Amino acid sequence: MKKGLLLLLLINGAINAQNPNFKIDKNTIIWQWVYEDTLDIVNLKQNLKLHFITDSTGNIKRTNFNDKKLHEQIAEFKIQKKQDKYRVTIYNIKIIPPQIAINFGGVSSMPEDLISFETLMIKNNGTIRASPMGFNITENLHNHYLNLFIKTDKEKDNW
Repeated sequence: MKKGLLLLLLINGAINAQNPNFKIDKNTIIWQWVYEDTLDIVNLKQNLKLHFITDSTGNIKRTNFNDKKLHEQIAEFKIQKKQDKYRVTIYNIKIIPPQIAINFGGVSSMPEDLISFETLMIKNNGTIRASPMGFNITENLHNHYLNLFIKTDKEKDNW
């Protein structure tokens, strides 16, 4: 009986645990990952979901990564390079609320304010909020962010 209860608590904790690559830095949630790979930034500039401002900074364009569980979002990123590796930091994540028309006697209103990720995810004690009902938003976003900054080698068809 005690082992079953302990197992249930461990499973519940694992479901609600946040991805460790999401951290709070100066009241801002950031995501960081170090890729052990040599990379030419030109390869990333071909990614249509990224908008580069400089060679190492830019914005993630409005996207939900084709994931029905995520609202659309925008964010900023920074890439730092060292020999044979590079680190990506994503910050200033903003959630775009769903566009639902509210009708007040024939006048429609669409919400346009962006919601900061911190507003949704930081608890009053300064830690990252656990995900509701088993959906772990940080784990889901981690997988999308991870794939966003890898080079894609597309084979060219010569036919």
